[in-house]
Amino acid sequence: MPDYLFIVNPASDRWRSGKRWGRLERLLQAYKVNYEVLLTAGPGHAMTIAEEAAQSGRYGVIVAGGGDGTLNEVVNGLCRAADDSPTMPLGIFPIGSGNDFASVLGIPRDPDGMIRHLLDNKRRLVDAGVVHSYDMVGPTRPRRYFLNNCGIGFEAQVNLESRRIQRLQGFFIYLVAVFRALIRYRQPHVTIRWDHQERSEHMLLVTVGNGRRAGGGFWLTPFAEVDDGLLEIGMARAMSRVNILRLLPKAITGKHIFDPAYTLARGSHVTVRTDIPVPVHTDGEAIIEGTRELDIRVVPQKVWVVSDPDRPLRGVLKEKEIARWQQLQSSVPGAI
Repeated sequence: MPDYLFIVNPASDRWRSGKRWGRLERLLQAYKVNYEVLLTAGPGHAMTIAEEAAQSGRYGVIVAGGGDGTLNEVVNGLCRAADDSPTMPLGIFPIGSGNDFASVLGIPRDPDGMIRHLLDNKRRLVDAGVVHSYDMVGPTRPRRYFLNNCGIGFEAQVNLESRRIQRLQGFFIYLVAVFRALIRYRQPHVTIRWDHQERSEHMLLVTVGNGRRAGGGFWLTPFAEVDDGLLEIGMARAMSRVNILRLLPKAITGKHIFDPAYTLARGSHVTVRTDIPVPVHTDGEAIIEGTRELDIRVVPQKVWVVSDPDRPLRGVLKEKEIARWQQLQSSVPGAI
């Protein structure tokens, strides 16, 4: 029986991941790793493969090879197979475009580093989020798990726009997608409740993070912990296009948290209601093009990930910036 099953999305990062996998496979063979590989054939295929593989009991570790979207599909397959228990071990080969969750965990990007990290076989039990949606435009979908984040509103619109961009790669896709989203997106009135708190106003976006970084480089929830039983909630109030363009670059360095238009909080259960349908994504995968009601919960200690549990999560803020933030927030009820 093989020790590893690699579920590889060759189309990730505009088909560049297929070439990266070729180099990785040669190294796996040099390391004499006992493995099988299955290439995905389209959207949803990685989820089906992962669920069936986990149920078969044939593999020690299932490895997602691609970007955050491929990782999301594999996680959903593993979570469905595990029911109420923690999943079987999940390895990550970050060969896609964004790779936000792997980056925060400190998983190497070079081929030799990826394989050595996988074979080191240290494991970390992390939380997952789960999304239920109601009143959707389009066919009903089942609940969806996420490891990194769930984006609602403008962030998800950017994700939709990025799917239409063919010639760019990596972070530049998201930058161009931002400008396209500015033209098309209408900012809704949002009522958001988390645990015992509520906020209601027109908002640009709501992001719910288990991980810290999204969109290939935006630190929208920079204090999120992957294993604390809580989700970090970022809320940006409605603003003009000029102010949006001023705010978003700050998220690349984490300085957006000091902008009065942006608020952070934490909770284990979040509900979101909007006056008009808004798009939603999980881990960079657009799952809903229009919904008015969402229920998001944390699922503590759900996913075993091949990752060093003693390694600190990667962050973007310096210690003095964190201290300044904590001082500013000390008098804000419900904030971090």
